[in-house]
Amino acid sequence: MKVMEFLNAHREDEDPCECVILPDGSIEEPLPSHIGKLTELAGADPAVLHGHMEKSMEPLFWLAEYTGCMSVWQTRVVSPSEATQAQEDTLEELYDAALLAPGYLRENAGENYRESVKKAKKEIRPDA
Repeated sequence: MKVMEFLNAHREDEDPCECVILPDGSIEEPLPSHIGKLTELAGADPAVLHGHMEKSMEPLFWLAEYTGCMSVWQTRVVSPSEATQAQEDTLEELYDAALLAPGYLRENAGENYRESVKKAKKEIRPDA
């Protein structure tokens, strides 16, 4: 859905800002959960994805990097190491609509996640 559709649907919610922002800037509901939605968006078997994740890595950060998606809560944003301009624009619209808390925590997947995902993508989707 587009950001305005999301805003209209959730403006009255008690906790109005929980979503996933795709690389094209569109928004999806994080159902059944953020990790569940990112796993679905990854388009690979969850067991295969988990098998490529290094033991010391947080699944949320790894999946954000793998999918290129942002996980958003009212007070926290987890993004891939390089967010797209469309994602930044959507995030700014959410902030301007007061759905994000002032001073929300922004966390990015680090270089170790980037390297792990790069390796995993070569093994999972060698044609891509």
